[in-house]
Amino acid sequence: MATDKLYIGTYEVDPILFTKGFANGRGPFQCESKCCSSGVWTDVSEQRVIMEHKESIKKYMDETQTQDDTVWFDPDMIDDADFVSGKAIGTQTFNDKCVFLLKDGRCSVQLFSKEELGDAWKIKPFYCIAFPICVAEGVLTFDDYQQGCAQCCSVVDNAELSMVESCKAELVYVLGAEGYLQLVAMKQQYLDTLQKGGQ
Repeated sequence: MATDKLYIGTYEVDPILFTKGFANGRGPFQCESKCCSSGVWTDVSEQRVIMEHKESIKKYMDETQTQDDTVWFDPDMIDDADFVSGKAIGTQTFNDKCVFLLKDGRCSVQLFSKEELGDAWKIKPFYCIAFPICVAEGVLTFDDYQQGCAQCCSVVDNAELSMVESCKAELVYVLGAEGYLQLVAMKQQYLDTLQKGGQ
């Protein structure tokens, strides 16, 4: 099994989720917001929803952000099969950070969503919520964008917890509760097979 491809639903699962984790005391719960420094990719449907709420989102922005919503997103979209619609569009940067990032490291879209829609993740883009988990060419894996740059998103060998445990909230969001339980079982089977192979 260790060399076979692993799947949950339509996602191929990268075993890195089973074998690597964060250094003790580190992980996404200590987010440094560095992943937002260059903007983020959103599905075009997510962009539309954000723009539907643009005036309300502006109320949650600070002086380091731009209220000019015409420059919130890139002018062009790209084709990307990993996005629900098959089309992705990037957020632009302002003051060397995503246009939606407040100076205190919080997201104005998430803040609006929590305060006015009752769910912090209701309109926050999928890949923002999932990070440092991502889907790349159909593979559920670790996004190494900030590896070695931000301790909150850098993984190591021999961690006390694997990413399956330390990224539980993100993985439940991507896979659903049942899918996450399948992932936990898959991890144990994978590690058992590796151990048997090494004996």
